[in-house]
Amino acid sequence: MFELIVFFTSFKYIFIEGGEQVLVGIGTASKIGLRQTVKITILGLIVGVILYFVFLKVAGFVPTGILEVSLGVGLLFFSGTMFKEFFEDEDEEHQSTKYKITYFYIAMLEAVENSVALATFSLIEITSALIGFFIAIALLVGLVWLGVVKKVPLRITRLVAGILLTSTAIPLILYGLGVNTPDFLKWFMPPIG
Repeated sequence: MFELIVFFTSFKYIFIEGGEQVLVGIGTASKIGLRQTVKITILGLIVGVILYFVFLKVAGFVPTGILEVSLGVGLLFFSGTMFKEFFEDEDEEHQSTKYKITYFYIAMLEAVENSVALATFSLIEITSALIGFFIAIALLVGLVWLGVVKKVPLRITRLVAGILLTSTAIPLILYGLGVNTPDFLKWFMPPIG
């Protein structure tokens, strides 16, 4: 059963977060050019892959409780960022994606966020996590190819991402602190240990 939960969690997380970056990338490409946007996106992907493997190597040396709390706090930080961006004025949001350096920051932030999340899911059940990751990426590429992604408002994507990040982070923090949690919470987000 954990395999299905990890698959679904990995899929929804990467799909929502990846979808957000796709939307920002599409908006940025019209401002800084497709070539620059693709270069920054590829750099972010490379950084994310490297961080994923580094995190998997280091995770075995960190006690599970500390790992769960740290990951939960990190995910809450990113969740707060998503909620903040959701409530910002629409004009400010478009201004933030105007310049190359801003998109670079967004790509690196997403690389860190996605690599930590995917590594977290991989520590629970690696095969299901990676299958969810690859299906989410394939679906995003397909939606971009069909032009469907351009129709989803960036604000809505950020709101959904914030909700999903929070709902992943809180159980991790509770597990790491040793708080007794109801069984249904473990169905939604299984503990690492």
